[in-house]
Amino acid sequence: MDTSDLVIQYSEADFAGAIRALLPAGEYWQEANNQELTNLIIGMGAEFKTINDEIQLALLTDFSQQLFGWKLSDYQALLIRSGGRGGVTDDSTQPNLIFVSLDKNVRCEKAWFEFEKVRLPHTQIEWVYHASLNPHTQVANARHVRNLHKHEVIS
Repeated sequence: MDTSDLVIQYSEADFAGAIRALLPAGEYWQEANNQELTNLIIGMGAEFKTINDEIQLALLTDFSQQLFGWKLSDYQALLIRSGGRGGVTDDSTQPNLIFVSLDKNVRCEKAWFEFEKVRLPHTQIEWVYHASLNPHTQVANARHVRNLHKHEVIS
């Protein structure tokens, strides 16, 4: 399918002209006397042109097989790439919470830093460390008995 007939090409000047048409009447809004306003309109025209081009590209690209954002498999791959071992899961009742469960006795600070680089501000990551302990306890059973006797001599 040829999409060239679907794309309407606008220039920066087209967007700048549209912005000028929105300006109210009045002495302040006359560009001839206000260079800052002229620069602002030119800058906004360039920005709107960029946004328009990006939107058109996005609409003409097939994203049916691709989701936006990070998936759990992306986080899992990042965990493995950064030297960690474990699993990455989530819970549908807590949509902005990701659980990273590391294998037993595995600690990977590099993975934590890598996750923080790509984590969105509204997403929280809960790290679960599984540690095993072999406590050695020495118990001594001792009994100390002390009898106090008080003797009085009466004469």
